[in-house]
Amino acid sequence: MSVTKQRDALQLLQTVGSYPWYVEKFIEHKKSKKNSPSTLLGYLRDFSFFFRWMMTEGLSTATDMKDIPLSDLNDLKKETVESYILYLQESHLYERSALLSNPTKSAKKEYSDRTISRKISSLKSLFHYLSALAEDENGESYLTRNVLAKIELEITELTPLARAHAIRAKILIDDEIYQFVDFVYNGYLAHCDTEKKKQYHMQNRDRDTALIAMILSGGFRVSEIVSLDLSDIIMEKNQLKLIRKGKKEDAPFFSDWGKEYLAKYLQLRDKYNPEPQEDAVFLAVSPTNPNGHRIEVRSVQKLVKKYAKAFGIPDLSVHKLRHSFATQFLRLNPDPHQLQAQLGHSKIETTMQYAHVLEDALGKAVNRTT
Repeated sequence: MSVTKQRDALQLLQTVGSYPWYVEKFIEHKKSKKNSPSTLLGYLRDFSFFFRWMMTEGLSTATDMKDIPLSDLNDLKKETVESYILYLQESHLYERSALLSNPTKSAKKEYSDRTISRKISSLKSLFHYLSALAEDENGESYLTRNVLAKIELEITELTPLARAHAIRAKILIDDEIYQFVDFVYNGYLAHCDTEKKKQYHMQNRDRDTALIAMILSGGFRVSEIVSLDLSDIIMEKNQLKLIRKGKKEDAPFFSDWGKEYLAKYLQLRDKYNPEPQEDAVFLAVSPTNPNGHRIEVRSVQKLVKKYAKAFGIPDLSVHKLRHSFATQFLRLNPDPHQLQAQLGHSKIETTMQYAHVLEDALGKAVNRTT
């Protein structure tokens, strides 16, 4: 199990007890279906928001989410659920943070249609389980009626071309890949307006540059890079030993270009003062833990956003670095099956979206046809 999954599994264990007993039953059911801890935590976050909304709206007399009885769910009407959907659509106009256990700046932003659909889909899964799959000691369903079954979700399915167009404006193409990495190492210092920021950047720029270059040199997921141990690197073969989604063992490659940045960082890794038993490749320090320890996924996401904003592509995210690699790979190596193997995709359809990102390539193909 990866470090991220171990952390999520622990968090799941620590938080599920604050939910009603029937939610715990649902989580156990999903565990038996081999849902990942990250997926199950996502369910809990969606349930928490809905339950808090119910209590705020007076739809339950419970004062603690854990105490909301099944009867309150059984009594919900279709109009009530539709009111919840309307609230999700307009919640950024109100104090949405009041329903969040850890509100962030994004609490003031509008929910996307996809986020709203996900939240309702989570509820649909719970209500379906309670009304159709689970049963009490008498063989009866926990819920006698499933109000969520009456709610239709209108999800606009994007074509591969539409998905590709959405990706295109948020990724690095051709020389931008090298320019971005060079900017992280050489250019960002000019954007540090305090001495403290300059010192922090100089302390971490080799790590940050190597981390970003590795993602761009092999299309790795951020969780895979964060979970890397020193023993997972096969330098002489430019390979990494990874546990992919679905607990699949894999050994994808990285480029010589990325290898140079990685090798330079590894020579300086000890400056983070890790404990002798610390095997994580990419390290961080904090006020509470001055010894080098494994960097967290959230920290990587934040540092990529920081550099991307200063670089002039604010929509570039750590996952878009993976998209950047995939698009560049197909541009130079038109073999989607090779890319599928490198990215660890289980379906070729997922890989094929990158074939449409570069519209110039598609346009040339159309011209060659006639």
